[in-house]
Amino acid sequence: MILEASRSALRSLGGERPHPRYMPGASEAMMASVKLHHATSAQDFADVHALAVAELGPGLASLAEIKRVDSLTNAAIWVVRRNDAVTGFLAPLALTSAGVTALLDGSFNAASIDQKWVARMGEPLAGFYCWCYAGKDQVSRGALVLALRTLIDKHFPDLPFFGKDATAAGAKIMRHLGFFPFDGVEHLFWRCRSVMDAA
Repeated sequence: MILEASRSALRSLGGERPHPRYMPGASEAMMASVKLHHATSAQDFADVHALAVAELGPGLASLAEIKRVDSLTNAAIWVVRRNDAVTGFLAPLALTSAGVTALLDGSFNAASIDQKWVARMGEPLAGFYCWCYAGKDQVSRGALVLALRTLIDKHFPDLPFFGKDATAAGAKIMRHLGFFPFDGVEHLFWRCRSVMDAA
């Protein structure tokens, strides 16, 4: 099945292409429909970084790196708020073909993102990397998982989503969302509804 033919299935998707949901305006509306909003203020980014460190530990991208990567795309950091406070975030990175290749050959460094790996808003993209996500409480975490599922299976069913099993909890959630190990690449998982549901 897909587990034994990941590269072939990935090639069948055709690589980079523009997507109507990854455009200025359309992207914000899509994310708002799943209760997420683009991080905009210095406090938003500080809260996101603090939450990531608190939930996932050290060794992640720095606050400066998070801001830099989001400035490349204007679409990397999305937050969920309760009572006007950031209680969770989702960071789906839009990937170029070079970004996908870096994931597959092991050169991708999640703590230091090369700008050639990410597609700017409105540019052709080859998929998404689930860079990071964290929630302070079960309600926020549930909202983030639901949002991610909706992005993967409803809004971008023809694009691959990738993630790494950095934590046991993360690996469990990826399996819950229908991700499979990408054969031949340690710790890398992926999901693309159009090829996996057809298999």
